[in-house]
Amino acid sequence: MDDEDFRHCDDYIDDRSQPECLRSFLDYVRSPAHGAFREGTAPKLFADHEGKRVRVVMASRFGDVGITSNLRAEHGYEKRVPVEHLSNFSKEPKP
Repeated sequence: MDDEDFRHCDDYIDDRSQPECLRSFLDYVRSPAHGAFREGTAPKLFADHEGKRVRVVMASRFGDVGITSNLRAEHGYEKRVPVEHLSNFSKEPKP
């Protein structure tokens, strides 16, 4: 990541100025499972990227997130981007 404004995705979890849906998603997917069964499923997260709606499906230990244009996909990303490159977060495909 070459962006000088880059923030690791973990930095958003406790930042109350960020949308709750973003913070909840990152908290869930970045929490260590330690091999234990986790109850429930990851919260859904959608955002805008370069004028298109995408689904966020992954958050990396390197601080970026994985996105896909397939709004029904639960896994498998097409691109990895910094959170700063996304906007208009919501739990629903349509904001």
